[in-house]
Amino acid sequence: MKKVLLLLFTVASFAAVQAQTCVRDSTVLTDTAAVIHPRPYSDTYQVYDLAHACIGQPYLQSFSLAVPTSFTFQGITLPITSASIATSGALTGQPVGITYLCDPPNCVFNAGTLGCILLYGTPTAANTADTFSLTISATIQTAFAPVPITFPGAVAPGNYYLILDAAGNCVSSAYDLKSEIVGIKNQPNPFGQQTTIEVESVTTGDFQFEVYDLVGKRLHQQTISLNEGTNQFTFDAGNLADGTYFYSLSNREGKVSRVMVIAR
Repeated sequence: MKKVLLLLFTVASFAAVQAQTCVRDSTVLTDTAAVIHPRPYSDTYQVYDLAHACIGQPYLQSFSLAVPTSFTFQGITLPITSASIATSGALTGQPVGITYLCDPPNCVFNAGTLGCILLYGTPTAANTADTFSLTISATIQTAFAPVPITFPGAVAPGNYYLILDAAGNCVSSAYDLKSEIVGIKNQPNPFGQQTTIEVESVTTGDFQFEVYDLVGKRLHQQTISLNEGTNQFTFDAGNLADGTYFYSLSNREGKVSRVMVIAR
């Protein structure tokens, strides 16, 4: 009986892992400014694209990697045969309970192809931080020698911040509001004292607007009523210090987040 239960548990565990589907974003193939999507937040791309995670709730985040056919290293352009990451240990900085898999499973992405890396798992209560800075280590295999790189890094500068919220703050069926909030940005960004938040919504209703610092401390909260179409409202930085902050809109269906920079 124990052997039967063990076999059933093994099959169920394997099926659960196989059920984690890595979703490719083909727009990375036509994005001349990036080789990986979501793009990391940077001075030239001030958008926060990673889904939030919550303690005790399943998490999924796909990364699409467009492998070029050549690579410029120290001023020399080299032909590429493949890019790869280790099947374990290539991701660092993630919350306890989060791991990754690749498609293809060996984590070797041939030149000229679109690869996929999936972050998945369930963050545990052992996590004590609110914000995690993720790094993926990879190797570019050229015709002459392997070249180690990191994401974010020289070929994808910026930062990958993953926000970990308390249990119950994520919706297991939807981690963001991209189906309802089709566009959100603030202008100017960076800004001094005030910035205008512009939201393109396909629904009408009340949302929570929140601002967090980089360690996940909530500094501002207010209710915003959105109408279908273009909406605008003003955020005043008050006494907030210069620096980088996350802001989000959320309702019972999920949350969408972006990054704002205060620079007086």
